[in-house]
Amino acid sequence: MNRLKGTIQKITSHEGISLVNIEVLNTLFGTVVLDTPQTCNYLGLGKSITVAFKETEVAIALPNIGEISMANQLKCKIKSIQNGKILAKIELTCKGETLISIITSNSSKRLNLKENDTVIALIKANEISLIEED
Repeated sequence: MNRLKGTIQKITSHEGISLVNIEVLNTLFGTVVLDTPQTCNYLGLGKSITVAFKETEVAIALPNIGEISMANQLKCKIKSIQNGKILAKIELTCKGETLISIITSNSSKRLNLKENDTVIALIKANEISLIEED
């Protein structure tokens, strides 16, 4: 599980659902939660939070992807690639933090990914979980 620390910057709630914007690595991430600040103590402006998402939920794009609906984007460098028969494990670094992406080996080869390449890590908003800081 990838985990990054962040700070809640904005919360928009309606009918028990909230869109939460979190500053993570100087980038604004968004996620949707089935809570509001009235129903959940950890939802508050300025609160520290951990953003968590599975390795299989990190898509990889080449830098000039153009416009895309996924707003959660991090510019990363590839630290290492392990291409297996079916899956590829890609270790990424972004502003001193490490992320792992697991994609198909076919996709890794099709994108011609190599160590030290710059890529964009994409994470869908509905795949992010928030974990309350202690």
